[in-house]
Amino acid sequence: MVYFEHTPDYGAYLLMLFLYYVGAIAIMLYGAYINRKFLLKKKFVWVDMKPGLVPFLKKFLPWFLIALLIWSFATFKLTDYYLSSYSFTFSGTHITGSGVIDDLVNNPKYTFDIEGLKHFGVPSFGLLKGYKLEASEKEGLFIKNVDQIVVIQGYPFLPVVKLYIYEMKNDRVVGMHTAYMYFPRSPSDRLRQIFDFPFALFYWGGGGGPGA
Repeated sequence: MVYFEHTPDYGAYLLMLFLYYVGAIAIMLYGAYINRKFLLKKKFVWVDMKPGLVPFLKKFLPWFLIALLIWSFATFKLTDYYLSSYSFTFSGTHITGSGVIDDLVNNPKYTFDIEGLKHFGVPSFGLLKGYKLEASEKEGLFIKNVDQIVVIQGYPFLPVVKLYIYEMKNDRVVGMHTAYMYFPRSPSDRLRQIFDFPFALFYWGGGGGPGA
C-alpha cells in the first residue's frame, strides 16, 4: 500500500533520478573538460597560471564539490521519496537529532516510543528525517509487510545515506540495526534488499510502474 498523498511529484522524482545517475557525473566531466588546458604541457600567455596538475585541480575543485553536493542531496531525496510513500507519518527534515525527536514527540498521528529510540541511539547530526513505515503489499502469493521506525542520515558531499532501522513489538522499540543506501544501487532495489519489501512508486492502471 502506497500512501499516495506522500508520493513525490513525478517530475521531481525524475529530476532526482537524473541527478543521481547522470547529472552529478556530467557536472564533474564538464568541469574537467573546460579546464583541460591546464593539463597540457605548455605555457599560455593569456593566463597568469602555469599548466600542470595542481592548477588544474584548483580550477576543477569547485565543480567537483558542487557535483558531490548535488549527488548527496539526490541520494537523500530519493531515499526520502520511497520511505515517505510507505510511511504512515514522518518528521520534517532537520540537521540535528533533537529536531527529529521533537517532531516525533509532537506527532499528532502516532505516539512514538521516544525512550526506546533514545535508548538504542538516534544520529546527532547530518541531514536527518524520521519515518513510521507501515504498509503491506501483495507479491505473488504472499503478503509482505513493513513496520519499522526509520531515521535516515545524509552525508554532505557523499552519495550515501545511512538508515537507522528500529524494530517494533507492540509499538515499542526492541532493537536497532543500520544499513546504507549508496550509488550506484537502484534506490528501490536497495530498499527491497534491506526490508524484504517491494518498494515501488507510480503504479499505473492494473499494476507495474517506473519506480527506479
